[in-house]
Amino acid sequence: MGTVAQLPLSLQNLVVENVAIEECTLRPSITGQQQYGNNRPFCDFTVPNRTVCFRGIDTKRWQTGGAKLNQTKQLILCDWPTRTFDPLILTKLVPQLERFALTGRTLQRLVHHFPPLSKLRELNITGTRLNHTDANTFYELEQLKVLNLRGNELEQIQQYRFLSDHVNIYLQGNTWNCTNDMIWLLRERSEQYVDKSSWVCKDWKYTGRPVVTAMEYKRVVQESCQHEEIWNCTCHVSYLRLSDNGLSFHPMIMVNCSDRGFYQLPQYLPGNTTVLDIARNKLQLVDSLTTNEHYQTVQDIYLDDNQITSIDILEDTIWLDHFRILSLRGNKLNRIRVYSVEHAMERNPGVGKLYLSNNPWRCGCRFAIRFQRFLRKHESLVADTRNITCYFINDDDGRKQYLPVLTLTPNDICRASEHNTAAFYNTLSIIFASLIVLIFTKLGYDYYRYRKYGKLPWLIMKMP
Repeated sequence: MGTVAQLPLSLQNLVVENVAIEECTLRPSITGQQQYGNNRPFCDFTVPNRTVCFRGIDTKRWQTGGAKLNQTKQLILCDWPTRTFDPLILTKLVPQLERFALTGRTLQRLVHHFPPLSKLRELNITGTRLNHTDANTFYELEQLKVLNLRGNELEQIQQYRFLSDHVNIYLQGNTWNCTNDMIWLLRERSEQYVDKSSWVCKDWKYTGRPVVTAMEYKRVVQESCQHEEIWNCTCHVSYLRLSDNGLSFHPMIMVNCSDRGFYQLPQYLPGNTTVLDIARNKLQLVDSLTTNEHYQTVQDIYLDDNQITSIDILEDTIWLDHFRILSLRGNKLNRIRVYSVEHAMERNPGVGKLYLSNNPWRCGCRFAIRFQRFLRKHESLVADTRNITCYFINDDDGRKQYLPVLTLTPNDICRASEHNTAAFYNTLSIIFASLIVLIFTKLGYDYYRYRKYGKLPWLIMKMP
């Protein structure tokens, strides 16, 4: 991934050039407005063969307009008034068309592909809300040399097909959604997309990132995902984080290996993998989180519905001190070292969520009480606290009985002997704590008397 970070970057919303069609910045003549009304279509024919129309085309007036309109070679449609435009009307109205321009913020869709206009060389659709074209939209324009689609609302395009040998395509200023796959832009044939280096992503995930850079990262990640360890997993770039120096990006990669039949954590992950979903497999161990360098960057891991029986190996590890999401729902955990997990969560400033429900937690007297205290203390971080239950064996019928951990009491789970023992130790702890406080208080008092009056404690005076 290191070579990708050296790609040229631009985070500025570049000024979109050549969106405004010069002819459309001129106001219709006063005579024309008076003749056809302010809101009706109006066309102005100028010598030798150019026609500029505002607010659409009145086809009836056009067809009765004489030979001069039919000989139009340059047609500019300004302020197009409807959401759709049908290119097929061009064959009937302007069969000699060489240059065509269309603009207007109301336009959203082309009804048909462009028909075979044998002389059309330049096509401009700019400054509209056009949001879709397909590979064959301009295919039949055999003489086309320039296709200008700047400043529209295209989110994704397929590689265009043309009958003509070479077309210069301009697409700057569209609202590119870089979660879509446009990796084909990196191929040699895409050189006809002249301004692709200035395309900028507009979606929430990649906003402000150059489209080509985003696609380059996606290509590298797809290739990395072909590794034999994870060939049946899927990988994608979930976010491109700008480096501190502003000169490169750090990709955040998500790998999805759920429902793939894994018996152990894969030994390979693409560099910069931050999220791993490996739910619904047959994992029993999580030791790779502490021993495999590929897991150093993994912050979110979803281990739901596996066969994990213990996470004790994570105790006092760097990974546990830096995780963000750890999901262990639906495994075979019956106990954890509560103090270890709690200390890790207190040391970890970036901890987000921990999921522990749907495990066969055992309602041992001491463990259950500690577990309950932990859940109550960290209820905001243990997202499924209210769904966590533990079980004990009913003495009467030998069946498992489940209780919500948050609401259980010692009487629910502790036998009389266990309860008395726990109560004894609690009382003893209180006594020892009180004695320690008294001893320190007495020491402080004796020190004060000695410093102020020079008197030693009574016990010291009586000692031989």
